[in-house]
Order: sequence, then C-alpha cells, then structure tokens
Amino acid sequence: MNKMLSTLFGAGALTFAALSQPSAAADMTLRMGTFATASSPWGQAMRAFSEIVEEKTEGRIEISVYTDGQIGGMQQLLTGMQLGTIDMAYFDVTVASFLKGADSIKVAIVPYLFNSKADAAKVLNSDLFQDIYQEIAANTGVRIFAAYGDRSPRAIQTTKGPIVTPEDLKGMKMRVPGIDVYEHTFETLGTQITPLGMTEIYNALSRGIVDGQDNGFELAVPPKFHEVAKYWSATDHVYGVTGWFISDQVWGRLSPEDQAIFLDAAKEAGQVSTDATNELDANGLKLLQEAGVTYTVPDRDAFRAALADVYKEFEGKIWPEGLVEKIRAMQAD
Repeated sequence: MNKMLSTLFGAGALTFAALSQPSAAADMTLRMGTFATASSPWGQAMRAFSEIVEEKTEGRIEISVYTDGQIGGMQQLLTGMQLGTIDMAYFDVTVASFLKGADSIKVAIVPYLFNSKADAAKVLNSDLFQDIYQEIAANTGVRIFAAYGDRSPRAIQTTKGPIVTPEDLKGMKMRVPGIDVYEHTFETLGTQITPLGMTEIYNALSRGIVDGQDNGFELAVPPKFHEVAKYWSATDHVYGVTGWFISDQVWGRLSPEDQAIFLDAAKEAGQVSTDATNELDANGLKLLQEAGVTYTVPDRDAFRAALADVYKEFEGKIWPEGLVEKIRAMQAD
C-alpha cells in the first residue's frame, strides 16, 4: 500500500476527537464537526485549524475536532450551531442550503455553473458571495466566516455500469443530498432520487437501496465507496469550496483579534484541504483502477445540454433574477 493509501485508509481508524480534547487551561473550548472521515482532506484541515488556533491564542482557545458524523450529520450540525450546542463545522458552503433563510447559496449547486476549481474559488470568495454569507448569518444565526478549501469536481459513481451519456442514467436510483437543486438536477436526468446523508451512502450502495451517488474524490475515496460501486464517470458537473461555519453566538464572543486569528487559521488550514484534495485528484484515477473501478470520461457536452435549463426552475424564486448570469460573467474576466 502506497503512502497516500496509508494516509487515507489507515488514519481513518483513529478517533481524532479523542486526540483533541480541551485542557483545563483554555479560556474557551469549542466543538467542531463534520460528516467527512477523519482521514479526508476535510478532517486534515480541521485538525490543522485546531492546532493553529491553539498556537496563535497561546492555548486560550482550544477546539475539539469530531469527524465521521460523531456529533451529527449536516442537518444536526447546522441546527446545533443555531441552538449554540455545537460551535463550528467544516463542509461545503452549499450545506447552508439546509437552513431556512439561506436559499441564495443554492445557486452554487447549479450544474456546470463553474468552469474549474479556480473559478469556483474566485467566485465563492468574491464580494458577491461575502454578501450572501452575511445574509445567511443575519437570517439563520450560522456564519460562514471563511470559504477556503478547493473541492474535487463532482462525478457520478454507480453500481450498474459505465455512464457515458445522460441516457445511461435513466431509471437509476440516485442518492442526492436533500436539497431541491440537486434533486431537480437528477430528476432532469431521469433518475429516481433518494435523499440520504453522507454516512448512509456506503450501506445504501452495498444493499442496492441506491444505484449511484455523486461526489468528488475527496469525499468518495476515503470512505471506500469504490468497494461497492465499481463505475466512475467524471462528469465534473459541480465545482465548489468548503466553508468554515461557526455559530454566530460564538463569533460574537470572539474579540476582533481572535476573529482575525480564526480568519488566518481558516485560510492556512483551507490550504491543507486544497493540497490534500489536489493530491487525491492527481492520483484518483490510479487509486480507483487499482481497486478495480471502471473510470469513464463521459460526453460532458451532452450532460451540459441536458442540464442547461435546470437553473431556470429557481431563477428569481430562491435566488435573485440574473445571479447565474452575473456569476458566469465573473468567470469570463
């Protein structure tokens, strides 16, 4: 087993929460969670963030890291931050879509909205999206205080066979996050949709509850979905970035100096996630082929054409009219 596989799969057995329990000396102890595995790029970034904050605050603030859904999945973590029972989380910025009052962020899920990782990072860190993050904080009590950490482009992974054209998906049972834009995307492709959390995907694939799922290497490889789903189609239909989420109650308790430390730590730790994701993306094909997965580059133009009108179902309804066009224009600069 090569070094990367050892890091990805061996480290997953560790309970990182146990390694990051707060000490009695800390003035503030926070809990940060995610549904991703401990060995994933997200898990690595969270540990880096915790270490940086502890160092820069000289131990005044300590952060316990909980991966693998240990303290909840997406909805539980979001609700916990609203209630003040959970302090922080790290996952895709569009996870905020589960919050009432955060509809505008769903625009980032529109298929083929972004052309590349770089374009997604540029737009999702722009003033336009800073305004959206501020709106989410005001409406929900959950703040995305930074958006650092490039994501792998989403692919379609199935148990049934290679996916080359949209027609190949018709009738398949697809796992989707419980977000209407994702649901409409896969309904448009003719699939039967089943909303499930990340921690439920492996079991659902292995038992035939679903025939496929869509995620990039950074979330699909560490939990070993390839053991039960042997077909990977590199559709690249969604690019994104991970966001550093915090309860607005907690953010308000931080001094301006500590807020600045959190922002610096988010950028530095986000780079840890980006680097680990880029390594996975560079080696993902080899990893999958070694695991017996059939890797396909599909007809992306056919997928773009099939999904070209998905955004029209939501334009002017859950996000402002013209927002999609504005985002596309930003990438042309």
